[in-house]
Formats: sequence, C-alpha cells, structure tokens
Amino acid sequence: MKPLNVLLLVIDSLRKRSLAGAAQGGPRTPFFDRLARESICFTNAYATECWTLPSHLSMFTGLLPSQHGAHFGTMGYEGEAPTIAEWLRGAGYSTEVLTRNTVFDGRLRGTTRGFERSTLTQVSLPTWSPAAWFIALGKPRLRRHIRRLGFFSNEQQESLAFLRSYARSLFPADHLLLDALLDRLTQLREGPKPGFLFANLYDVHAPYPPTEDNIIWPVRSVEDLLENIFAFQVLPKISSHAYLKDGFSLPARAREALLRRYHRAIELTDQKLAAFFAEADSRGLLDDTLVIVTSDHGEAFGEHDLYLHDGSVYDVHLSVPLWVRHPRLCARIVEDVVSLGDLFGLMQSAASGDARHTILDSAYRAEHPIAVAEHFHYRRLSGISPRFQQNIVTAFSHEAKAIVREEGVFLYDRIRDSLEKTPHPSSVVEFDAVVRAAAKELPAAVREHLARWCARTAPACASI
Repeated sequence: MKPLNVLLLVIDSLRKRSLAGAAQGGPRTPFFDRLARESICFTNAYATECWTLPSHLSMFTGLLPSQHGAHFGTMGYEGEAPTIAEWLRGAGYSTEVLTRNTVFDGRLRGTTRGFERSTLTQVSLPTWSPAAWFIALGKPRLRRHIRRLGFFSNEQQESLAFLRSYARSLFPADHLLLDALLDRLTQLREGPKPGFLFANLYDVHAPYPPTEDNIIWPVRSVEDLLENIFAFQVLPKISSHAYLKDGFSLPARAREALLRRYHRAIELTDQKLAAFFAEADSRGLLDDTLVIVTSDHGEAFGEHDLYLHDGSVYDVHLSVPLWVRHPRLCARIVEDVVSLGDLFGLMQSAASGDARHTILDSAYRAEHPIAVAEHFHYRRLSGISPRFQQNIVTAFSHEAKAIVREEGVFLYDRIRDSLEKTPHPSSVVEFDAVVRAAAKELPAAVREHLARWCARTAPACASI
C-alpha cells in the first residue's frame, strides 16, 4: 500500500475547554466545528505535560516526559529513542518543521532531531512601523524579562538576534506559515518521496494577538483602551511566573480581559485554518495525507490559581482537541481516553497505510484505557510556593483521576467534578478499585509507574 504523507499541525496553547461554543461563552469557531464533523474527532485527548517541550517530545517519541527526559530539568532531548522525524526519514520520507515557536528554532538541543529542514516564520516589520518601534523601545525590558525567567540559555540571553526573534514571535504571523505550508504540500505532490511536515502555529499563544497583524486591541472606545491597559499590565507579571508565588491574585476584570483576548485569537486562527484547508482541499493537496490537528497543552485563566501553562496536571492544561483526517477512513466521534503520546504510533502507520494497533483502532484503545501525564517543575525560579516546587504525576480514566503529589495521592471523580475542585485524600489502591468498578483493569505498566512515583515523592501514601 502506498505510504501516506503526514501533516502534524499543532496549535500551540489551544485548550479544549474553550471550544464549547459561543453559546457557552466561548469563541465562534465554525471551522473547528466542521472539522469535528468531518474528521475522526477525539473528545477525550490529553497531553502528557502542561507545556510545549515535553508535550511535543512525547508526540515525537511516544514516551512520557520521565522516559524521554525533555522537560524543565533538561531543556532539551538527548534520549536514544528515535524521534518520529528520524523514524520516518529512515522509512524514506522527507521531513520538515515549520514553526513560529522559538522552542523549535534549533537552539534547544535535540528538539528538531531528524528534520532535514527547519523554517522559522516570523512577521517582517518595516522600520517605520509602530510594531517595530514597540520592539525597539521594549528591548531593554524584554532582555531583563528573559534573564529573570532563567528559561533561556546564556547564549540566548546575550544574543541580539535571539532577542529580536523572540520579540517578533509575539506578533501574529500564522498566515505566513500556512502559506509556506501550502507551498510545501504542493512540492510533496510533485516530488518522488512521501513527506512528514510538522507545523507549530503560535497565534493562540500569549500574548493572544487580538487582530490579524498586531498584539494591540484596536482602540475605538474607552473600553478598548482599558482592555489594552489591563492586558499589558498583567501579561508581563504572569509570563514571569508570578502566579506561582504565594499571595498572587488578579482582579476578575483583568482575568476576563485576558480570556477575551485568548478567545479572539482562537477565532482568528479558526478563520486562517478555514482558508488554508479550503485551498489545500481545492487543489487536492491532502488527498494522500494523514492530517493530525491538535494542541500541545491548554491554558489557565485563574483556574486552580494558575495562568498560562505551568505547575499543573489538571485538565485545563491537559485536555486538548484532537482531529484526525485519514484519507482511507470515515469520520466519526471517538470518546475513549487517548494520549497525545500515542500519535507517534499513528504517524508511524502512515508508512504502511495500516492503522491497526494505533489510536484509530478500537481494540488498541480498549487495551490502553488509562492516560498518564506528568509535570517536572521549574527549578530555576526563586520564591515560588512550596506546592509548586515538586514533580507530580496523574493517571486517569473516564471516571476517576489520581494525582500523586508529595502530600499524598488525591482522587477526583471526573464525572461529578469535571472541574477538579474537590479532591479527597486517597491511594493508588483506591484508584485501582474505581477503575475495576468501571470494568477496566488498571494496566500493570500504569500501576508500576504510579507505585514508583509514590515511593519516590509520596512515601506516606498506600502502596499497591
């Protein structure tokens, strides 16, 4: 069977919770609504971590963050397991990453391993434009911000080129990336080899650009002016992880302003993707392509006293949309719990065209009823609350969720408490019992994984 091309399209920071529809206070997303009807739509898909690097490396390797090792503790990938780009390249594929996110610009070791070509797409700003002046005037403050974070290497902190690139990444440019992606798909159709294209869209990411070409909301009223003031007072604070410190709080109006910007950014991305897919489909560019559209993590706006994406294994950060268009399979809704780590096997299957033993196979999903996610905390930040200075793990089914923390194991009823507000102290044994009551055996590998975390981080909890 002829190999399929693979398109992995990741919309950075798009949480599933905000796609409930405009009637429930969410953004208007007619394209995403149609995609859900016309694809294999997974309604219970979950990331393996709450931020970009470890989540992507799980998609790239099929491993959990504790297994692939790319997280806040390492800031790179040095594992022996092949990435999906290496694997597909070995199977005769051309491979390319197109990104707006500086995580994939080649500076973090191993993150683009196996990709023959890497394209960083950013907006081009005329020197006389207001945006260019905004960047120029803000460079000293931005450099101090980058240094204070401790997130970036010394080389990045001192590099004027990186500072410029980082600043430009804040401005919306996904339309340019999608135009480049159309060109690559055209080249694939005319070329001799199948191809793997990974694209990371960034316009939904903070600072949540509310227009097609700027991060500033157009000022047509006093309310618009206040929206901008709130946003640019709050965004620097939360982007420096101030919310991880005791006593941090935001007024409701500021949270609402941020959420409005976020939802507006989602609406604009919906429009851009609608245009992209309309053009690609009209030209037949996706007829022989496995298309995966998902996100790497969600986003918080005060839930659990969190913002952006850090310090969490809650659903607000782990629950993501997942749509799969397979040229040889029909559209349908899949309600089983699945992990983004399983996308590795799905992308491998494109080489053979056989989707058995992947998340598209109901038998495979029945054998993997439990999703596992982890979070490795950021050690370089000072002054953060002790509750965020720990590594945490969670395992969950449809009905129950167990979170292992230093304080013990906490069990959530995912049916009655979907927002995860009322945990009760528990044990992995009780989680196992809940899973058994739902007629699903807790897989031995998951039980052993949780036992190791309990022994290491929560020795007071019940053993298995």
